[in-house]
Amino acid sequence: MRKIIIFYFFFTLAYCQNLPIGEKLLFNASFTGINAANASLEVIQRTIIEKQNVYHIKFLAKSTGIINYVFPINDEINLWLDVETLLPVKIHENIEEGKFKKSQTIIFNHKKGYAIINNDSIKIDSTTQSPYSLFYFFRKQNIMDFKNKNITLIQNGKTINLKLDIKEKENITVPSGQYICSRISPKRKDNKQFKNKAEMDILLSNDIYKYPIKIWLNLKFGSLILELKKIIN
Repeated sequence: MRKIIIFYFFFTLAYCQNLPIGEKLLFNASFTGINAANASLEVIQRTIIEKQNVYHIKFLAKSTGIINYVFPINDEINLWLDVETLLPVKIHENIEEGKFKKSQTIIFNHKKGYAIINNDSIKIDSTTQSPYSLFYFFRKQNIMDFKNKNITLIQNGKTINLKLDIKEKENITVPSGQYICSRISPKRKDNKQFKNKAEMDILLSNDIYKYPIKIWLNLKFGSLILELKKIIN
């Protein structure tokens, strides 16, 4: 029994410190109750860029069914996150949603306090995030340590100050099963609304894995919901 406890302790410690290469999370995406897309988050590899050890993570979203004809979605976001902090080092976005298309690269230099967005630079602080990197950043943290704390995100070429509202022990059922989750709700400190009146909730499993189980994005014209359907290790 003692050996089992020791093994579990070191397994837990190792998992909290490292992301498993090859882990792939598959999601169903729906918009106002209609199945809209399939999405995935995958840890591709561990590599070196900008002289930093990083994880390369890829997010894909592809529309399905009638949505693919009415409002086709074909998004690919590549993230390179620092191995130690899971802060973003580089992000490349290729967004195709309906007639809207955007390609953007962001290089983060947290130590020197700036980020380069395509050919422009903006000031950032030592922990500035991207909305996409948040899904992994909290997997290495004690989530409750961030209750009512502030973070900054880069969005639409600007930094936004956010306050985190965190709630514990919510029971959530998704296609991959039942989970007890922590809910993270970023709110703007200036009380202004996000673009398109968007609001976001991220629900992470209350275990050593802290999987993103469900993601709500409440928009002006409806709700986009991602639900975890399968975990591939």
